[in-house]
Amino acid sequence: MGAFRIGTIAGIEIRVHWSWFAIFLLLTWWLSEGFFQEVYGDWSATQAWVVSVVAVLLFFSSVLLHELSHSLVARRLGLPVRNITLFIFGGVSSLGSEPTSARQEFQVAIVGPLTSFALGIACAALAAIAYAFGEEDSPPAAVVEYLAFINLSVGVFNLLPGFPLDGGRVLRATLWARSGNMLNATRWASNAGTVISFGLIAAGVLSTLLGNFINGVWFIVIGWFLRNASESSYQQLLFRRTLGGRKVGEIVNRHFRSAPPDISLEQLVREYMLPLGQRCVPIVVADDLLGLVSMSDLRHIAQEEWGTTTVFRAMTPRERLHTVSSQDELTTALETMAAHDVHQLPVLDGRSFLGFVTRADVLRLIQVGRELSTAAPAEQPVSPRRSD
Repeated sequence: MGAFRIGTIAGIEIRVHWSWFAIFLLLTWWLSEGFFQEVYGDWSATQAWVVSVVAVLLFFSSVLLHELSHSLVARRLGLPVRNITLFIFGGVSSLGSEPTSARQEFQVAIVGPLTSFALGIACAALAAIAYAFGEEDSPPAAVVEYLAFINLSVGVFNLLPGFPLDGGRVLRATLWARSGNMLNATRWASNAGTVISFGLIAAGVLSTLLGNFINGVWFIVIGWFLRNASESSYQQLLFRRTLGGRKVGEIVNRHFRSAPPDISLEQLVREYMLPLGQRCVPIVVADDLLGLVSMSDLRHIAQEEWGTTTVFRAMTPRERLHTVSSQDELTTALETMAAHDVHQLPVLDGRSFLGFVTRADVLRLIQVGRELSTAAPAEQPVSPRRSD
């Protein structure tokens, strides 16, 4: 979301997120007004800006090559690749499924930093040639020297052993190979990512206090991003592993009492909501769901009018409800609840009302899956399969 397609490379869609333009402008400004002006003081302002634009574009080309190496190796190993997106923190390759073995994970993860190191060494060699010919102050030499430094830095940073960085994925592959349990390996690698993120934030705070404001803020932002990414990556994997392929019909909550449409709201509250603790009452006639009466529906009607208002008049009709069927996947139901900020969804097969799927029931299932994963035996390797 917020990204647009700019083309394809080797059949892989390349996308740019709107946040990329922010970092492009910021990095170009910093190079032209700061770094290049300080190192190459005899350059004109126009020359510094032109060289900065070229350097930043080549840097993001390097990032794209880094991500492309991940994608090409993943595809060669049988993993589907959706796209590559450039954004404010660099780039990300979106795979259609997780690696199916520790060996696959290691191969996909390690190739990115190796690509960055190769680019950095190649640029350093070009810079050395420029120095040998006395062209160290020329714009091409400045660009390749910057690219050597930034690519080597990207390679080192990505090898930090915190998930979802490449180094964290290498750590996950190592732990996965030793324990045979991918979920536990991901949890430990994500915890390492959280620790590293706090270290980056602390370094950023210290740098800011010492007067290096821009670098300090950047470390804090990267640390904050890594912390969120490490935690959410593990949670997303947990959701997929626990809920993947499971249907809504498996956990339909049928413990409810439906009400007819012709009773008053006062009777509904007195006989259904209060004694049964139902915050939401389905209005059903012969298994046909007409609508729901929830607490928010009650708040729309003055309490003194409850005795003369029927539930049919007060309910939210079925046509305005977000519903799922018993054959929908639980991941779909959870995403629908999150998107519309509701805690439960009516489950319908055709027009027949089966019950509710609730956020609490789904999260309870995920919690059980998490507890079982800590005691699960080593996972058996499965054959790679394509599934976009």
